[in-house]
Amino acid sequence: MTPPDPAPPSPSRRAPGFLALLDYDGTITTRECNEVVLQQLTGDAWRPFEAEVRAGHISHIECLRRQVALVRAPRPEFLGALVAAAAPTPGLAAFLDALARRNGRAAVVSAGFREAIEAFWRREALPAVATYAGELAPTGPDGGPPFDLAFSESFGDCPRCGPGGCKAAVVRALRRRGDVVLVFGDGAGDVCMAREADLTFARGHLAERCAADGLEWRPLRDYTTVWGQVDEWLESRRRGGGLEPPD
Repeated sequence: MTPPDPAPPSPSRRAPGFLALLDYDGTITTRECNEVVLQQLTGDAWRPFEAEVRAGHISHIECLRRQVALVRAPRPEFLGALVAAAAPTPGLAAFLDALARRNGRAAVVSAGFREAIEAFWRREALPAVATYAGELAPTGPDGGPPFDLAFSESFGDCPRCGPGGCKAAVVRALRRRGDVVLVFGDGAGDVCMAREADLTFARGHLAERCAADGLEWRPLRDYTTVWGQVDEWLESRRRGGGLEPPD
């Protein structure tokens, strides 16, 4: 049985620091593994749902749910293909190590599949983090397809993301007073997290939305330059009398 999502830490028990919230697919990984595997298993059938999300006709949660329902491969094959397709974005491990040294915490916040994320994490021997992710829920006989999705109970409701699909609720639950919140993402499902962040590192559709909405953001190419950019941003805020950096 999959363990429940970790409870948010008690604000009174920790010193202020950094809180980093990372999307998984296409953010922690170099490419959109879901799309790679969906193409392998369903051909182009998954693509129209992506267009509907970008047009604002359906939420990213509904999009993924419809795409997963197309898969007819057995559960181990589907999850195994997702792990095989995943490669870490350069600099990820060093970023997480430096985060811990800077009195920081990290959490993976994903609409993707916990089992695949955890298998990737073990394979790459990455530092332990809290994970708020979805579950692949079989609806067919003997635990097989068709599949549905069960999302983290820590996700919230919002008009954009739909019931139980908003990642911003995780940010609000984990954030402590004085935290510098860093969000990393690439898609429509990360927009609400970015609106809660002090600084967002974005690529893909999220970068377009951050620019259009006037959010504080930087391009996410990899993780090797993130801390340099964070330090420059903190210094500019300090000079401007804004956010104070953590000790």
